[in-house]
Amino acid sequence: ITPPPHIMAINNSILSILGFILSAYSVYVEHKVEQNLHDDDINPDEEFRALCDIDAIGASCSAVFQLPEGKMLSFFGLVPKDSALDIPNGILGMLFYTYVFIRCNMRSSELILLDRRLNAVVCSLALASSVFLARKLYIIKEICVVCLTTHVLNTTVFCRAILEVVKKQKDKVT
Repeated sequence: ITPPPHIMAINNSILSILGFILSAYSVYVEHKVEQNLHDDDINPDEEFRALCDIDAIGASCSAVFQLPEGKMLSFFGLVPKDSALDIPNGILGMLFYTYVFIRCNMRSSELILLDRRLNAVVCSLALASSVFLARKLYIIKEICVVCLTTHVLNTTVFCRAILEVVKKQKDKVT
């Protein structure tokens, strides 16, 4: 049973806003950590501490964001390392969640962004990146609350995209 389209749009809007905020925060954390690494004049008492670095559960998002996989485009050789296109995964997430938000709030069926199959492909890419990164977290035995939350969001958005395709196929048959 699929929820009505307006409920799906509201829920996807909320998911995309949350995902955008988490992605933006990851970019902020990565920037602050990078700044601390290169600033020799920082007083240890003033050193940046991310909200997602939680000692009680052994979580350190700031450590995870510094991994080579934190910039997947260069990690997979799609762009040269340290080039202008070598952007953090958080920026890719911000772009993805912006796409999800715009798509679920559009009203015209003429636009290619609304194509269910294209959406399924875009959401599949987001899910594939989440699976890859979650596997890496498991291998290195690291907890990243921000990462895990975005993986759940990506999985949910993907499942909704697939439901949308399946529903459209059922509607064509009947």
